[in-house]
Parts: sequence; C-alpha cells; structure tokens
Amino acid sequence: MIDTNVNRRQDNNVKWSVTKDDDQLLPMTVADMDIATPQFIREAMQRVLDQKVLGYTMPSTAFYNAIIHWQKTYHNVSLKRDQLIIVPSVAVGLSFVIRHLTQVDDGIIVMSPYYPPYRQLVIDNQRQFIEFPLVQREGQYVIDLDRLDQVMAESNAKAIIVCNPHNPGGCVWTTSELQRIQDIANAHNVLVLADEIHDDVAFSDNLPVSMMSDLMGEEASDQTILLKSATKAFNLAGIKCAFLAVKNPKLLAILKQAAAAEAIEEVNTLGLVATRVAYEQGADWLAEVNAYLEANRNFAYEYLREEVPMIRPMYPEGTYLMWLDFMAYGLTDAELDQKLRELGHICLNPGIDYGKTGSGFMRLNFAVDRAVLTDALKRLKTFDQAVRKK
Repeated sequence: MIDTNVNRRQDNNVKWSVTKDDDQLLPMTVADMDIATPQFIREAMQRVLDQKVLGYTMPSTAFYNAIIHWQKTYHNVSLKRDQLIIVPSVAVGLSFVIRHLTQVDDGIIVMSPYYPPYRQLVIDNQRQFIEFPLVQREGQYVIDLDRLDQVMAESNAKAIIVCNPHNPGGCVWTTSELQRIQDIANAHNVLVLADEIHDDVAFSDNLPVSMMSDLMGEEASDQTILLKSATKAFNLAGIKCAFLAVKNPKLLAILKQAAAAEAIEEVNTLGLVATRVAYEQGADWLAEVNAYLEANRNFAYEYLREEVPMIRPMYPEGTYLMWLDFMAYGLTDAELDQKLRELGHICLNPGIDYGKTGSGFMRLNFAVDRAVLTDALKRLKTFDQAVRKK
C-alpha cells in the first residue's frame, strides 16, 4: 500500500527548503517524490540499524543478483556481475565515465533541453558541451536524426548522453529512434552514455526500451554505458547508490581499473540494502505507485488543457515530470518565475535552467498526493487569471 501522506517541511530537503522564506509557497520541483519510501525498504534498513554497528560493508552476491534479475525481467537487459560497477549516483557515474573514456576537449553531445547537471559535468571535466536542440512536433519532442548524424560527422564528439525517458520533457524514445542513434553513433565511433534512471517510472501507454536491451543487439551494447539507480522509482535519492553496466571488455577493463584507483565503489551500507530490497521486493509496490502517478498525469494534463489553456503541457510518456509551455504569456524567464511565486504562490523548476530550448517553460513534479496536485493546479489557474487581468 502506498503512502502519500507525508510532511517534508522540517526535513532539510532540497525541495521544501524554499518555504523557509515563504510558508505560503508550494514547491513542485525537485525530482524526488512526496510519497513515502516503501515500508519494506525502511524496515530492511532498520534491521541493519538494530545490529548497532555501521561498519565497513561490501556488496553481497544477493545485491548484484537483485540488479541482474530486475534488469532482465523488466528491461530485457542481460548482465553479469563482473559487468557492473557501483557508484554513489548516476551523476557521479557520468562524470567518472566522461573522465576515463574521453579526453580533455573532446565533445559530448547533450540533447536540449537537458538535466542541468549534465552541462556542469561536461564543462567541469574540461570537455566541450555540444548542445543538440530537440525539435517539437505536435506538442512532443522528437530527435532530428539526420541533423544528429551531421553534428557527429562535423564535430569532435566522442560521446552522447541519451536520457530515456527524457528529463525534462517526459518523452520515451521509440525503439527505432534508439536503434538509429546507435547506428549513427557507431558510424562515427561515438560512445553512448545511456542515463536510464527514470525508466522504471513507466505508464501503461508507453514502456521504455533500454539502450542495452537484448533487442538492440550486441553491437549496440558494445558501445553503450548504461547508468541506472533505484532512486527515482523507489524514492531513495538520499541513499546514494547507483550502478554502471558495461559489456565492452576493453571499456570495462579501463573503468574497473579506474574504479579501483578511485575507490568509487565504496558506497554506503544503507544504499546497498535499500537497492537490493527495492529490486527484490518492489515490483508490486512500484506497479501501484506508477498507476497512481499515471492517474496524476492524466488529471494534471486534462485540467491544464481545459482550465488553463494558455499553459500548454507536454504529455509525459514517462517520469513524474510535466514540461509546461508558458510562452503565450509573453513573460521573460525571470518574470515568469517571479509571478508564479507572487501571484500563484507556487514554485516550479525554471525551464531556462535546462538549456536555451527551455526558455519559456517550467517543469512540474506531479509525484505528490492528489490533493496537493489539485492545489498546485488551482494555483496555476490563479496565476493565469491574475496575469491576464493586468
């Protein structure tokens, strides 16, 4: 049974910290859930605490088996234990891979709009950030694959980050799109960094296909680094445990040696426990959560289209994030953020933080109790009415 009755105001968490200066403000931002972490995971962590010692711990065989079984059962990804490298987070893993499998000044292609840390990870590692704009077609993002081919041919790109489902747009890339990306990347000797952290938040009308799925073939797997964590689906962002999957023996050897040199696999004890239990026991809980999130998505999407038509929502095919187009109001990004806070008393993620193509957009997190979501949508309507009166 899922529990949506949580109060995080006093929790020192990133999302609700904005209310310290304005207790009327409702944050619908950071991509974790205002839904309780599953009780069976919390109980497993408590059993560790009850042993009274939080000493050195290593990943168990059961931990690896849980990941392998989950990926095969739900994503058709066949893995072996020695193909996995444990890291504290997907962001840490991306930085680690970029550092060890590319060179200074190499280009990294990132589809825009993008998860904001991507830019920092690329630039701070002295690589060139190649922003590749997605194209809107019938209200959804699509990848201009011919243009991608051209960019790879004309640039010094050595890797591309593929986020599937896409954050912030919520798009689930089709199998044919993913296969074409792999074909183009292979032709230009470009490494594919597959960020699939959101792929367990799946709705009945669209199931993501992994870049490392057996459906993609051996050649695709050979040039792919899969990055994944249980954190988004099971609300475990704070436990700091993720993994890389690498099938190419040469790339695996490089990363294994680097992981040993940096001791990067020394993740925390409770992260190992929570991840294992999530993948061993979490299927039914996750199905219930995803059904709840799907109903929230449908409710929010229809409400905005009917009640606030000047806000144009992109239909999320995955994730619990809704990408909202506010361009009809003619406001700058700064004005939009300010007026949402002042007139609607609501805080969303500013789209401009997600790259140039995010200008005029806002991102809303709908992984909340239905009553909270209803409140948020009514605040957007209040904002709309107040702006249009002026």
